[in-house]
Amino acid sequence: MKKRILFLGLTCLTFGLFAQKEKSPNSDYEAEQIVKEAAGKILNYCGLPNDFYIVRKDIPNVIAYSRQNKRYIGYNPAFIQRLRIETLTDWSAYSVLAHEIGHHLAGHTEDNSRNNPARELEADHFSGFILQHMGATLEEAASALNSLEQIDGIHDTIYHPPVQSRIESVREGWRQAAKLQNTNAITKEKITMNLPTMVYRCAFYGDENEYYIDTQDNIIWINNAGNPLKIGRKQASKVNAYLWIYQYGNNLYGVDNKGNIWNETIYGSKFKVGRVEELISK
Repeated sequence: MKKRILFLGLTCLTFGLFAQKEKSPNSDYEAEQIVKEAAGKILNYCGLPNDFYIVRKDIPNVIAYSRQNKRYIGYNPAFIQRLRIETLTDWSAYSVLAHEIGHHLAGHTEDNSRNNPARELEADHFSGFILQHMGATLEEAASALNSLEQIDGIHDTIYHPPVQSRIESVREGWRQAAKLQNTNAITKEKITMNLPTMVYRCAFYGDENEYYIDTQDNIIWINNAGNPLKIGRKQASKVNAYLWIYQYGNNLYGVDNKGNIWNETIYGSKFKVGRVEELISK
């Protein structure tokens, strides 16, 4: 029987692959020290035992995966060192490790499901949340993702959200942690949420999450804290085959008059990737 291994990474693309300057003799040693130190401290602030296996792997960046009921984080030492150089802070390495630990703690590595935008945003939210508790500023918590926009070759996919959405999720996690400081968990105050009015509900095949489109044409995902996060836009269609376009970062999906969501290849062929339900007439 083949062993099942499930991988979830910070991003499935390279971090511009690493036009390295001269490699220090201690580079690998320093990278191993910082990633293991980061993982240990993150779990300590969570009040959890340090039972993760941190291993060097021949991969573009960092990944979380499970194998034989053990939880692993694999890392590329060159990536860790490049990240520290780009951001001029070790908080960026801590942010990356917190993101991968977030995948594990959220149960994302326990099944065979494909990665999806909601899972990435959940891991980003955890990263911002725990780094705030550890003493990082808002800018330091988002330092790793901010560097993504400075390196060529990075773009979003159907499985990874736009970088700006991910940065906002980190910031939201950081703000949530800051708000909870010196706050009692049980309060007599009634908590109310002001959610925008939703016009459409969208679902993609293989993705258990639902995405909404509000009256301002924003594509919204509601995280597990009940807070709406903008991840895309509804756009007018320039072709007769589609009523409108679901724009998700650099990706465009056509929605037909039957509520089907279509993706098209560069060769002109198309296939269904999801469904749209109209909630109210706009």
